[in-house]
Amino acid sequence: MLYNELNSLIKEADKEHRISSASRLLFGGIRDLVLRPGKMIRPILFLIGYMGYSKERSYPRKELVRAALSIELLHDFLLVHDDVIDRSPMRRGKPTLHRLFNSKLKMPATDPLGDGLAVVGGDIIYALAIEALLKANEDPRRKERALTELIRATIATGSGEFIDVVNAYSPLDKITLKDITNTYDLKTARYSFASPLAMGAILAGAPEKEVLKLRSVGMSLGRAFQVEDDLLDMFESSKATGKGAFSDLKESKRTLLVWKAYNSLSPGTKAELKRILDKKKKTRTDLTRFRDLVVLSGADRWCRAEVLRLVTSARGTASRLMMNDTGKKDLLSLVNTLFSRIP
Repeated sequence: MLYNELNSLIKEADKEHRISSASRLLFGGIRDLVLRPGKMIRPILFLIGYMGYSKERSYPRKELVRAALSIELLHDFLLVHDDVIDRSPMRRGKPTLHRLFNSKLKMPATDPLGDGLAVVGGDIIYALAIEALLKANEDPRRKERALTELIRATIATGSGEFIDVVNAYSPLDKITLKDITNTYDLKTARYSFASPLAMGAILAGAPEKEVLKLRSVGMSLGRAFQVEDDLLDMFESSKATGKGAFSDLKESKRTLLVWKAYNSLSPGTKAELKRILDKKKKTRTDLTRFRDLVVLSGADRWCRAEVLRLVTSARGTASRLMMNDTGKKDLLSLVNTLFSRIP
């Protein structure tokens, strides 16, 4: 349902805005990126938030699905910019948008031309996200509040991205737990979980107290999701994650996993971990040794326990929501699916 509607949305946007007439390369790149298979977590949460408080019990209307896809398009926009900043080569198992543009133009993979073109493509995707929400046939006041939520989520994510980049250049011993959790909340939890749930509920007319509870559920799930993503990046293959293995470590990111390992090791091994993290070019031996040090520190077990704590908290709050039984069941089912590795 979501992919078919997204495909139709992109086609209609091209007809309306004549993107392919301006540049087939531009439209082809945008279409290729947004239609790559993904989890679609954000629009699903949006629809759960809406249907959980709506009087409607039938299949979600077309324009409502389009409105839900606004948060997925926001996600794609943010990924494009994030990939440029991180110099990432892969996204969802295929070349990132900046690499794709360079390839099509027969330029070197790392040429800055692709970066600039990808930023432009990302900006257009963001505009399409706003348009998808504005076209929803809903109460104008509720729609304005939902749009405000989308915009605030974008600002929060940009702030989190900025902090994340700056922290990568900060001494590891100066990074605090609050620095990391604040980044996770701003960069991931807000737009990926809290805002989709809130936007759907707002459009459906849910009471403000319920919207606040949904945001709380989303923030806990979002932080847990990011911590689990850190674990997957270090302990799973690139085939499983859809991006390069050890991508966070290669970029010297100060993740919760890294912070906990550094602060749990003995002075000698702590210095070794810091030396590897600070290397600009890390060998395969460096990467596997770093992972061994993480295991030695017990940071991986600590992070898994943190994921469990956060998900348990989210489940507890979700069980007390006033949303209808179907909405609550769908929300808890999605949580169980996303975090199937924990009890």
